[in-house]
Amino acid sequence: MNKYIKITVLVLLSLILSWRLFRPGYPSMQDDIQVFRLQQYDQCLKDGQIPCRYIADGGLGYGYPLFNFYSPLPYAIAQAVHLTGFSYINSIKIAFIIPSFLRVFGMYLLSSAFFGASGGIISAVLYALAPYQAVNSYVRGAIGETWALSLIPLVFWSLYQKRNRLSVLFLSLLMLSHNLTLLYAIPLLFIFSVITQRFKYFIRTFLWSLFICASFLLPAFFEKNLTTVSTMTQGYFNYIIHFVTLKELFVSNIWGYSASMWGPIDGLSFNIGIFQWLIPTILFVSLFFTKKIKHSFLIIPFYLIGVFALFLSHNKSTFLWQILPLMAYFQFPWRFLGLTIFCFSFLSGGFILLFKKDIKLSILFSLILLVSFINYPYFREDLWYSSLTDSQKLNSAETIRQSGAGLMDYWPKYGQNYPTSFAPSTPTVLSGEIDFIKYYKNSHYSEAYLSVSSENAIVNLPIVYFPNWDLSIDGQPAEYKIDPELGLIQLEFTQGEHHYQLKFADTSIRKIANTLSLLTLIGFIILTIREKHL
Repeated sequence: MNKYIKITVLVLLSLILSWRLFRPGYPSMQDDIQVFRLQQYDQCLKDGQIPCRYIADGGLGYGYPLFNFYSPLPYAIAQAVHLTGFSYINSIKIAFIIPSFLRVFGMYLLSSAFFGASGGIISAVLYALAPYQAVNSYVRGAIGETWALSLIPLVFWSLYQKRNRLSVLFLSLLMLSHNLTLLYAIPLLFIFSVITQRFKYFIRTFLWSLFICASFLLPAFFEKNLTTVSTMTQGYFNYIIHFVTLKELFVSNIWGYSASMWGPIDGLSFNIGIFQWLIPTILFVSLFFTKKIKHSFLIIPFYLIGVFALFLSHNKSTFLWQILPLMAYFQFPWRFLGLTIFCFSFLSGGFILLFKKDIKLSILFSLILLVSFINYPYFREDLWYSSLTDSQKLNSAETIRQSGAGLMDYWPKYGQNYPTSFAPSTPTVLSGEIDFIKYYKNSHYSEAYLSVSSENAIVNLPIVYFPNWDLSIDGQPAEYKIDPELGLIQLEFTQGEHHYQLKFADTSIRKIANTLSLLTLIGFIILTIREKHL
């Protein structure tokens, strides 16, 4: 196949998936806080907090350590775009557009390495146009999972091709894109590396990437118990109410923009896609009735893994979820659709091997047209706000609304309750008489000049405590208390004029993780430069 035709097909496919995001305005989505998070990430970096961990206005204005736990890659990409002059809204849209191209070209590169150019295009079409991809991008607005699913093929391809530097880069990006996708991607990558005799490359790639990403991964793991992370598996987020039925997976063509609900009637689609499951199944069955097909050693395990992932989304797998407590953090069993569509789409490239050479091209373009005709209509938003601007999306009311979304996920566990209203703009005086002459707060620092006319005064700062904050009063190290109600930082002053400074500081694990990442990254860059000059 002419390389220009291949590139044209892949580019057109990528544009089909994302062209609606090129329009002025902004789409509706369930996770409608992406613009707010980007603005907070932007402020974090401008404040000099690198890496960004604690955001200023999250948690209903009390701040909280969102990016200590929430994968930062999509926002780092969007921030890089924003720094070139794009608005927050357009930067987020671009951060959704880029994965459309990555997953198309990534799956093509991976599949074509085994099944040729025609097989690569079949895999790319099935993967990119899977309904679950549209659910993530246009319904849920799950930017982290969207990025993770776009990077997985590139990780597998670079590992198989022994592109050492690229494999480290892509796996590092995956580690920073979505924690839950990473949990099933690593075991699959391990299996793939054993089957393709790339195990030593996998171990080397994994260790390099792990150390490079340590500044995020280590605190996210070791400090999660300092938050109310357990709420992420309770109530609506309990996996037991989100299993899907066989009808939803294979038959139902219902499409909606609301939520996953209890029982078989849901407000969004969990359909795999008719061709996304039919083609790999035909190929798998054909292995038992035809002569040996090239790369069947990969087709069989990947098909079985894809089926197992579907099993995990069905209530018959409840016993496994109960045996493995960590599974509860997936919240929605249908998240494993991502694993299924990756495995099924990849091995589907081998479908073209079932046909004689003279009809392969006809089969290829017939599939492209059929899959596009059936699945393209899913890749559209529910509502489009054509004139929405940053100032409107980040006005006072919208900031309050978005700042409270997901509050309980990573709220520090040092208080008894959660805030129910937006934080005051100045500290709250609990006792005594105090006048704040000047008060300042950003994402990781607060200071004030104040005058206390009573013998003593106690104030609560509009800052929730999370280890560690360093306090100095009048230039001297000082102690503070933690208010038991919301877990706010509480200060006590004596009579007179005072100046306090409060700085968010790294814990021991964060210092170790930051140092490990920095040294590994420097070593990786030096090694890459040296190899280029050899």
